Amino acid sequence: MLCFALLFCWSGVAAGQAQPLRVGLYENAPKIFINGKGDPDGIMIDLLRKIAEEENWQLEFVPCAWAACLRALENGDIDVLPDVAWSEERSRTLDFHRTPALHSWSQVYRHPRTAIVSILDLDGKRVAILGGSIQQHFLETFWSQFGIRPTLVPVASIEDGFALVEARKADAMVANKYAGDRFAIRYGLAETPIAFQPAQLFFATAKGRGAGWLAAIERHLARWQEEPDSPYFQVLNRWQQQTLLARTPGYVWWIGGAVVCALMLALLAALWLRRQVRIKSGALRDSQRRLSTILDSVDSLIYIKDADYRYQYVNRAVCQFYGMDSGNILGKSDAEIFDAATAAAIRKTDSQVIEQGERVIAEEVQSLSRADAPTFLSTRIPLCREDGSVYGLCGIATDISERKHAEESTRVAATVFQSQEGMFVTGPDRLVLDVNDAFTTMSGYAAAELVGRGPQPVSLEPGGQDFWPDMWDIISTRGKWQGEVWTRRENGKEYPAWLTVTAVRNAAGRTTNYVGTQADITRQKLAQDEIMQLANYDSLTGLPNRRLLLERLQHCLSVYNRSKQAVALLFLDLDNFKDLNDTRGHEVGDQLLKQVAQRIRDCVREGDTVARLGGDEFVILLESIGEREDEAAEHTAATGWKIIRAIGQPFDIGGGSHHATCSIGAALRVDQETDIDDLMKRGDLAMYEAKRDGRNTLRFFHNNMESDVTYRMALEMELRESLGKSEFVLHYQPQVDGSGTVVGVEALLRWNHIKRGIVGPAVFVPIAEASGLIVQLGSWVIRSACQQLAEWAAVPEMAHLTLAVNVSARQFRQQDFVSETLATIAETGARPDRLKLELTETLLIENVEDTIGKMRQLKQSGISFALDDFGTGYSSLSYLKLLPLDQLKIDRSFVRDVLVDPNDASIARSIVALGQALGLAIIAEGVETEAQRAFLAELGCECCQGYLFGRPMEVHLLEAMIRDMHSA
Repeated sequence: MLCFALLFCWSGVAAGQAQPLRVGLYENAPKIFINGKGDPDGIMIDLLRKIAEEENWQLEFVPCAWAACLRALENGDIDVLPDVAWSEERSRTLDFHRTPALHSWSQVYRHPRTAIVSILDLDGKRVAILGGSIQQHFLETFWSQFGIRPTLVPVASIEDGFALVEARKADAMVANKYAGDRFAIRYGLAETPIAFQPAQLFFATAKGRGAGWLAAIERHLARWQEEPDSPYFQVLNRWQQQTLLARTPGYVWWIGGAVVCALMLALLAALWLRRQVRIKSGALRDSQRRLSTILDSVDSLIYIKDADYRYQYVNRAVCQFYGMDSGNILGKSDAEIFDAATAAAIRKTDSQVIEQGERVIAEEVQSLSRADAPTFLSTRIPLCREDGSVYGLCGIATDISERKHAEESTRVAATVFQSQEGMFVTGPDRLVLDVNDAFTTMSGYAAAELVGRGPQPVSLEPGGQDFWPDMWDIISTRGKWQGEVWTRRENGKEYPAWLTVTAVRNAAGRTTNYVGTQADITRQKLAQDEIMQLANYDSLTGLPNRRLLLERLQHCLSVYNRSKQAVALLFLDLDNFKDLNDTRGHEVGDQLLKQVAQRIRDCVREGDTVARLGGDEFVILLESIGEREDEAAEHTAATGWKIIRAIGQPFDIGGGSHHATCSIGAALRVDQETDIDDLMKRGDLAMYEAKRDGRNTLRFFHNNMESDVTYRMALEMELRESLGKSEFVLHYQPQVDGSGTVVGVEALLRWNHIKRGIVGPAVFVPIAEASGLIVQLGSWVIRSACQQLAEWAAVPEMAHLTLAVNVSARQFRQQDFVSETLATIAETGARPDRLKLELTETLLIENVEDTIGKMRQLKQSGISFALDDFGTGYSSLSYLKLLPLDQLKIDRSFVRDVLVDPNDASIARSIVALGQALGLAIIAEGVETEAQRAFLAELGCECCQGYLFGRPMEVHLLEAMIRDMHSA
């Protein structure tokens, strides 16, 4: 037994020399007791006396019963109490030193006429136990968990308990191994296979009263246990010799006695009558056979080795364990049977017995070439000649694997039970037996309020009926139920929880317990509601956003195909709203938008949808407005003019009156030929027609409006010509991390028109999208970006940069997009892990499965993905977690007013929190001021892009800027 100890210096030692050390003395032989002469005696007493000699202490022994000794220690009537097993409960009122003085375990002893083989046999039995002991507390808890109901008989001393069992006033006695073996022989009791609760034994003092004494005890024990010839081992050896007869199993001495008797009979026969040799030899052989039969019937491994460590005898259990017959074992050493490591470990222990004559008891794990590795409690006894020399050893090894596994399972179960998740256990009667601390904290109930009652009522919806009756039926059939429930805390407040209940069945299939785990999911529910609100509704007005509008519009068109009821869209834009924002600020503008939203809602039916697309643009979806076109147009016009009149009424904003007008464009859907995009486009065109006609009016879409796209058509033709003339260039805007280091760039397309000069993407990209030229244009961008990456790979200052490329929804949905992109990377020699594709949120509306499949193919090659303009209205959060994204990009519309608009700040904070929850990187675009950057960094968004760090620039300017940064 080796322990590492720390040396302490306590002022209490000096104080201890001035007055006697009062030591509690109770009966627990052989560790502590009063001997026949009336003197204190025992292992712990001898150890304390040795320490007292070196510390110059005066010991004053105070006899008391065990429970009285504990009370006296806590009250300060005694100073030190030996032979105290440590427990967490005792550590709250007592102090202990670090190094254990002794190790022991608890054993159950029975009356010879009482059959007790396993723990289950104690059910209904009278079990004597030392009152107030740690064994009593352990067994009461253990038996309550496993439904065992013995009758505990507390006794004042261990000897009293053994006397009760001898008198048949109790069926069994629980005691520590040291005292149990001693009293079992005295009172004729038998040891059972039931052993439990390994314990460490200490000297204890009252809390905060004996630090100096404990420090001295710790110092001596730690030092002595490192030295084989120390007073510590002298005391143990002396008591081991005194108790050898009491602790050595009876059958071992019976075997030795039988052998001696047989030898004496043989010797007498030879002296007295040589004629009787044959008869006596036969009798001896019979005796040996009987002895061998007895030893072979024992499950323990019994063997004898000579001084050369070779086997001289093995019983049947040894042969079965080794998988050999005795002929292949006898005469061999362990090195010929075991692997080298195992044989060396056995030889080390055997040498203590043969070379030093020590009796060794230890737990050993045998490592054979078999699948299991059993654990044995091994006892080795030296075999000595008359002169004291050792000629061999006798070993007895008992397989305690099941007990060790049970102990480990108990420890694991206890650890799991006290986890952070709420847990409860019921009996087969479905009444609560125990709950853990997490459950009481979550529910607000004390454990005593829950034990002995049925589980707290739960329902499948807030305020619903108790679901337990139906749940028990399901568990009885399936063995398990789990799901979301609603329950109440002790204060009556209802909360959502995730509940799992599992039936525990024994080997016969009978349910013995039910184990439930319950987790409070209030935060998760609130987060889900917040995410759904953010995904489907405008944060300022509470109106549906573009995503929810498109979903409802798709539903309306599906209904029209069956009911033939017309659908109308009203596109509304406030006139001169920018002037209000510029003159009175965004806060006043937001107040106006909120009031406008409410007035529009008041003008439409309950089933109609009012949505805000962004800025001062609203869309009203009118459903089921008639089967005829004239009827639908009349209803649409009436609603539109009603809204115009309502908007025209004065607004009370910021303590002053404000007058506003709006322009509305109307588009009808009275046939199946018009799809969502056409209907949205027509409403938009009609709204701009109302703007051109003087504002504050309503205009219906008509085919003549399409002549307004003539300019777009001309621009489209020039766009097609420019694709063949290489009039497009890429500009690059830097992306920086929290330290200001450029970690990547975004490639931004510019049209170097031969007549118009540099044309921004806001002008030509929508035309390219509508005409399909975006596919060809996007392919050119990816190829140019890959060529640039390949060139940068040879420039140390540029090789680390990632290059982000915007990919349109139409381009991404091309069947050959993946193969073409990978081919481009291969042809240009670009590193795929430096290429980042930025996808717009429109990809999340349809063909989600196809989108996910393509993204995964490209990610396998190292390409990363960012979701561009996140939060502007299209995000489908139900699919977001499925997409193999790497980064979310906060749209510039939220960054612009993040310091002055609480709504934009809340949206930015939510996006960062969502990205962190999904394990995605975050980057914000449109960062123009240091204050914006600092605010975003505080939210957790370190990576930024915007004019603060650099405008989009030509490649040579970017390279020069980065070279300057590196040289600086």
